Amino acid sequence: MPPSPTSESRGPAVPWSVVLPLALFAILWVDLVRQLSYTWETNEQYGYGWFVPFLALGLFIRRWPNRPAPLTTEHRPLNTGRNFLLSAFCFLLCLLLLPLRVIIEINPDWPLVTWSLTLLVVALSFYAVFLVGGWRWVKYFAFPVCFILVAVQWPYRIENGLTQNLMQVVASLTVEIIGWFGVPALQRGNLIEISTGMLGVDEACSGIRSLQSTLMAALFLGELYRLRWPIRLLLVGAGLTAAFLLNVCRTLLLTWQANAHGISAIDKWHDPAGFTIAIACFFVLWALAVLIKHKWSTGGQSSVISSSEVSGRLPQLSTFNFQLSTLRRYLLAVGLWSLVCIIATEVWYRSHEPKQAGAFHWTATFPTNLPAFKLIELPERTRELIASDTSACASWSDANGSDWTVFFFRWNPTSIASMLKARIHRPERCLPASGLRLITDGGLETFAAAGLQLPFRRSTYEAEGRTLHVFFCQWEDGSEQQGGVWESKLADRIRSVLVGRRKLGQQTMEVILTGPPTLDAATAALRSALPGLVQLEHGQPEVRSQRSEIRDPISSLEH
Repeated sequence: MPPSPTSESRGPAVPWSVVLPLALFAILWVDLVRQLSYTWETNEQYGYGWFVPFLALGLFIRRWPNRPAPLTTEHRPLNTGRNFLLSAFCFLLCLLLLPLRVIIEINPDWPLVTWSLTLLVVALSFYAVFLVGGWRWVKYFAFPVCFILVAVQWPYRIENGLTQNLMQVVASLTVEIIGWFGVPALQRGNLIEISTGMLGVDEACSGIRSLQSTLMAALFLGELYRLRWPIRLLLVGAGLTAAFLLNVCRTLLLTWQANAHGISAIDKWHDPAGFTIAIACFFVLWALAVLIKHKWSTGGQSSVISSSEVSGRLPQLSTFNFQLSTLRRYLLAVGLWSLVCIIATEVWYRSHEPKQAGAFHWTATFPTNLPAFKLIELPERTRELIASDTSACASWSDANGSDWTVFFFRWNPTSIASMLKARIHRPERCLPASGLRLITDGGLETFAAAGLQLPFRRSTYEAEGRTLHVFFCQWEDGSEQQGGVWESKLADRIRSVLVGRRKLGQQTMEVILTGPPTLDAATAALRSALPGLVQLEHGQPEVRSQRSEIRDPISSLEH
């Protein structure tokens, strides 16, 4: 009787021993995608991120048939000190996963943490690839594994410096070009003022359309057609140029329609124009990539071994069993540890959740009896961007001749995404983009109202000879028991983690005051008036929206 076949001659391992390690390791990636998705959901500039994981997987699968041969026992390098240091480094990365996972749970909009976690996941994935094929495999699969980086939020200074400056150039070119056709227009930062109103209030808080998505598409097409790296860089440059020019065309179209049919026509054309330039950018890149692929494509055959050659050279698994068994143990260990990190994070925040978070909060009240009082209506597009559950906005003049404009928004404690929406629109980001110039940063100061100490950040801006004193307060439910709201700086974010603040209701109040000659005089006026503008409410807030005819914070000052 012939001997029974050994495990080495049976071919591939049993399915569960392959599927289980891969499934557990996939938890690491699924959780990363979930954390990044909060930015994709709340910031439309990164909405393309939903496609990136699938495109990365597709690129990995496309490269798989022509992969280099895995390492065999004979070709595996000795366990030198370098290999030991590499293993120790991966062990330290695994330990670092726990604190990063706890921090990012309530800070998915913090680029420092999101980039750190994403790079950590990429590094752990590279080590899994290294266990099978060594540095040849790491180099070969580097692009698909790293492709997820294009969906990570850029650091604020880089994003704001690049996209906002480009948007101002777009607005400047639009004003110049449309003036050639006899349409008078003025540029105010990222905004364009025409006879029928102000155009582009949403762009004042966001960057140039399709810039990041075009960068992603250019990198994807360069890899899809295996173009040489210098040509890929040229493709990226061509894509960014196309995005810029198409944004000029889009802004020209919207300005022309607003001038001809009124500002209300923007609602009809805004989304179709945005989708059109995104699609146009992609097809321009695609056409360019197809045209040059035959001349500059690497072909992917010169430096790798075909799948048939791989199969012919590896008739048995016994020659690289060590690598596969090590890989399985590694995938199982990292997958289980990532699951432990997720559970530990949940336990930490659940154990620290305030028992009465959101039980009461404060809201804004306005002096409706003043003759100059007027409610403010925000455009539908602006309301969609802010996405608050409660809004109350108004303007008035007091007995001293000072003009007041107040914007109050509240986001109920429903999810992490609702918390992020409250952090996006802040004066230091939106007002300069609206054409205002920062004169004085007065720092943070507390004001007594409704038995609370409300922290307001004070600043002074200048616009066309007018001086605007701006006070901004961002408040979380439960802050009355924790010393007031904290800022979005490193120490404050870490401190929020240490006390376990998660999924709390958020609200902001922005007060714009004109008339007082100095910031200190405006501060005294707000200190006197604030108790009459704030009142406590118990239970969940009633969703309401107060509106009138004012379109944006700048134009509201005219009323």
